[in-house]
Amino acid sequence: MKNIILLLFLVNFTSIIGQEAEIIKGYGKVYSIKNPDLLLKTNTEYKIIFDIFTDKSKKNGVNPLLNTVARYLNMHAQQGVLLENMKIVIILHGAATKYTINDIAFENQFEIKNPNSKLLQELKKSNVELFVCGQSYVANGFKIENKSSNIKLALSALTALVHFQTEGYQIINFN
Repeated sequence: MKNIILLLFLVNFTSIIGQEAEIIKGYGKVYSIKNPDLLLKTNTEYKIIFDIFTDKSKKNGVNPLLNTVARYLNMHAQQGVLLENMKIVIILHGAATKYTINDIAFENQFEIKNPNSKLLQELKKSNVELFVCGQSYVANGFKIENKSSNIKLALSALTALVHFQTEGYQIINFN
């Protein structure tokens, strides 16, 4: 009986610790991996660009590539990497551009609520810089005044990619 109580305590304690390390709550589910052979150093600054140009969401759900950014933050926070050591930039273009318009414009155009709006807001609160390609934005017929306040406008995705790579950012592209 004592072993069962101790086991329950440890399971609950472990889940409490994991929850405290969760940066983006409700997104980016992670799993605890015991004794991995490769981890990030917890005292190193990491500069990452997530280049997102596809939309593989199902039934107008959250774009899984945006969810991957939340997973990246949550997973490494769980490991002990501090948020201030994770410098993250997301560059949205192509099919992912539509999620950068504000909620009113999105609902008017697509007749549903933007399924990514809350996640984008949470990412911004976590110091993730969010950019949309100006070329994709205009090419898709979106009005600049309808851009979400969570998103910054780059001249182009090409411009943003070159800029951040010259600043030492590493690119991740899972499209």
